[in-house]
Amino acid sequence: MNAMKRAALIEKEWILHKPIEDFVLKEVRELTFNRARGLIALFKEGCETAYIARYREDVHGGLSPEKIRKAKDTYLAAVHLNSKVASSITTITGKLTGLDEKRAVTERLKGCDDMEEVSDITKEFAPGSRKTKANIARGLGLEGPALKVLNGEFVDFCSLITREMKTVRDVEENMKALVADLINKDEEVRKIALKIVKLQTNVRMTVTSKLTREVEKKIETEAVKKVRERYREVIGLTRTAYHIMSHTVSALNRGSEEGVIAWKVELNPSDVTKMHPFQKKTVHRNMQNFFQSAYFYSINTYTVPMLERGVKRFLSKSSEERSITVFGRNVEQLFSQKGVHSKYVIALDPGSIVKAAFLEPNGKVIDMDQFSFSFRAPTFDSRGIEILKNWAKQTMGKDIVVAVGNGSNTYGTQTAVSTMIQNEAFPKEIDVCFCVVPEHGASKYSCTDAAREEFGEDVDIKLISAVSIGRRLIDPMSEYVKIEPQHLGKGQYQLSINEKSLKGKLVDVVRDRVSLIGVDLNLASEALLRNICGLNSTTAAEIVKYRMQKGRFKSRAELKKVKGIGDVSFQQCSGFLTVSRPDELDQPAKKRFKTPDGVAGWSPLDTTTVHPDHYGIALKLISKLNLTVEQIVSGADISFTNLTPEEEEIIKLLRDKPDLKPPPVMMKKCRALKNLRVNEVFLGTVTNTTDFGVFVDIGVEKDGLVHISNYRKNNEQPKTKSSNNKNAPKSNTFVNKNDPEADFKNVPSVGDQIEVIIQGIKGDRISLVPIKEPEPQSSSFASGSR
Repeated sequence: MNAMKRAALIEKEWILHKPIEDFVLKEVRELTFNRARGLIALFKEGCETAYIARYREDVHGGLSPEKIRKAKDTYLAAVHLNSKVASSITTITGKLTGLDEKRAVTERLKGCDDMEEVSDITKEFAPGSRKTKANIARGLGLEGPALKVLNGEFVDFCSLITREMKTVRDVEENMKALVADLINKDEEVRKIALKIVKLQTNVRMTVTSKLTREVEKKIETEAVKKVRERYREVIGLTRTAYHIMSHTVSALNRGSEEGVIAWKVELNPSDVTKMHPFQKKTVHRNMQNFFQSAYFYSINTYTVPMLERGVKRFLSKSSEERSITVFGRNVEQLFSQKGVHSKYVIALDPGSIVKAAFLEPNGKVIDMDQFSFSFRAPTFDSRGIEILKNWAKQTMGKDIVVAVGNGSNTYGTQTAVSTMIQNEAFPKEIDVCFCVVPEHGASKYSCTDAAREEFGEDVDIKLISAVSIGRRLIDPMSEYVKIEPQHLGKGQYQLSINEKSLKGKLVDVVRDRVSLIGVDLNLASEALLRNICGLNSTTAAEIVKYRMQKGRFKSRAELKKVKGIGDVSFQQCSGFLTVSRPDELDQPAKKRFKTPDGVAGWSPLDTTTVHPDHYGIALKLISKLNLTVEQIVSGADISFTNLTPEEEEIIKLLRDKPDLKPPPVMMKKCRALKNLRVNEVFLGTVTNTTDFGVFVDIGVEKDGLVHISNYRKNNEQPKTKSSNNKNAPKSNTFVNKNDPEADFKNVPSVGDQIEVIIQGIKGDRISLVPIKEPEPQSSSFASGSR
């Protein structure tokens, strides 16, 4: 299918030794070299992930949007690396005089695989860094003799005595520092070091942690006791670097940032020695003792500390990437939840003062109020009960769902609603139930300029949070796009992640998910439109402005009339914007709408994911099959034979529907944590997934935790107490590996409903075990309660 009609971005000349395709292939192993090259060409043209994922399968071969995002991130990082290397070569070589030294540092820089390597080399030549022992020795003219030693020649140290080096001992010490430095900077040594740092060898290395000295001094204070309890799992930790989990590293880094924990990586020097390229280095027989001294000095003084810092940096970077990946996946699932459109919504933001909003099924605010909560009963005050009963009388016979935020006092609020339902406080002719809705970021959004613009300056911002909770039930995606990423509360330690990285990840996830789900061009808000592939805040605002001035869009083609929507923008966005059948088509011909001059009228294909560029092929195919668009879209049992690959793709697009999660479970009763019993079975909803486990809401005050060890790769059965398979390979046992490519196929997603059994209860901690595969299509309990 056609590529975008945009000239390639101007980039600096590619100077790295490794071609850019290799960087992408290393991170996305499913690609071939040619597919990687094709993807890079699309990235250069400015194509977005969602467009590539849906319409350019001929290039990527069926990659998921997440993999395409990863390929794009890797491509952009490689371009940045190439640019950084080019500028570093110019900066560093400008300070050097010797041609050999210039060539050497240029080759080192061109061979870099990541920014850390460039940074390490740059630091060697930064102002002030030239005063190292090795550089002082260079200043004394010893680099030539040092290279001779490494080349197997004999060097008479007596001949090197000067006013600065008055004894052979002085010469030997300076030579040792310089030879050690040259050994450490050797290209083969650096290659081995990179493998060690990236955990690709068998070098033994251990991660250890302890309390900082400042905390140790205040060990008996109440504040320190609370901190120790919070970090008890990682204080005094000793773990091999190969098996430490990313969430553990995140906790260590968070503790370090708070000044509570000091952690480090320790390598076994003897393992490094065994792998060292200079282990069997041949030198002049009269220089062997000196060389051995310089060799071990290089390993202990330069190489091992460098490796320990590098491994710690690698673990931290991998942990952050993993946290962002987990966060992105969870948010993607959150955005994929079906909305509840057939009921009126009463939204409650729990607390000692309950904030409440009454919404029409389309999300329009009917009323807002607040009232007190009595913790003794627990129940609402009499005024609150009357408000809810009065609202229930205004639905004209339509059912109601009460959306309760999952924040502080959510369980008490659920109990109060449950009591009203059981006491038949609501009109008998309507069905009333309640559900729990994530409220993360609702209060933050209520303080934003966007909220004030929507609700006005006079509205109590506390009440806006209730509206946000209610609308998350009605149209989750439209409401969640308004929330800043760090406030969504989905992932592991996302508050300690680089905010720019986190926000960038969410922006990418949101754009992909909103686009691939698709929105109605005539109904989508400006906030949704700006997150559609090919659009931005300016063009989204222009679309809304056009709707206000001209009325509803009559077809996808009419998008071209909007200011700022050129050929490129239209090609990127049009497939993700649907236009439903205009009501005017039911009118007599004389009364039907008129499309703008030069714009094609509405087509049934405007409601599908078929791209306008391929309408011609699609219409010929539909005519050939003697079917209607509706018949194919309905998924009727129709067999298609003798189709070309292009026609098969059209059929696939016609039948493509977003994979949406069911709405939250609707309840009439809730139960208390104190009444739970071990071995009880529940159908719960996954609220969050992390690398250490899956959190499941089973309808009590706290979510339960299914430990990640219950989910194995390759469809292996969960480990049981009776298992005696001691020889099972550990490297492929659990899902939660440090590797961002950890297999998540068998782990349920946010919004999935799974059957679990209570394994144990300790205080307010509930340990759960899954008893069968997730059932994402299930949307309610048989009994109507949990």
